Amino acid sequence: MKTTSDEIYEAALRLFAEKGYKGASIGAIEEAVGLAPRAGGFYRHFSSKEDILLLAMDRYAAELIDEIEALKQIDMPSPREEMEKIAIAVRDHAWRHRHLRVVLRQDGRALPKVRARIRQFNQADAWLVLLDWTRKQLGAETVDDEVRLHTFQMFSLLALVLYLQDVDERPLGLNPDNVLEHWLDSSMDYLDRITTRRR
Repeated sequence: MKTTSDEIYEAALRLFAEKGYKGASIGAIEEAVGLAPRAGGFYRHFSSKEDILLLAMDRYAAELIDEIEALKQIDMPSPREEMEKIAIAVRDHAWRHRHLRVVLRQDGRALPKVRARIRQFNQADAWLVLLDWTRKQLGAETVDDEVRLHTFQMFSLLALVLYLQDVDERPLGLNPDNVLEHWLDSSMDYLDRITTRRR
């Protein structure tokens, strides 16, 4: 059974997606869940709209990291297949949360706590999982500068694919599935060259 906090959270995210962060007033959020507008019901559960975005980001990050960690536990026949499964999980997770990602992209930079949390997710949470994957593929004992550079090289295009998905654009009319396949092929070729060179 949903609590009032759950209802406020869901209504706020829905209104953020429909009206934008600034356009979704606290009164409108209260009204959407049957609370008297501007009577303080929202503040019994959250101290600000920013707190809702922070909670949404925490849930987004935890869910994605759990999905990736679960995939890493499955014995895959090849690094390419493992990378493909991770990439598809990241892409599909981003699509399911596209409205949140758009709100964060449009309004997150103006909110200091949200901006810091976005940085933490991009430069710590997700990044560390991808670094560890690359480290293992390269047979490195530790994460050094070379592992960091190769991780950035391989996964930076995936970040661009997610951005284009967020804004619902197809650059040059390219099919996103074809872009993903090309990226996987290129990344595996790159990884093979680096692995061979390190031997």
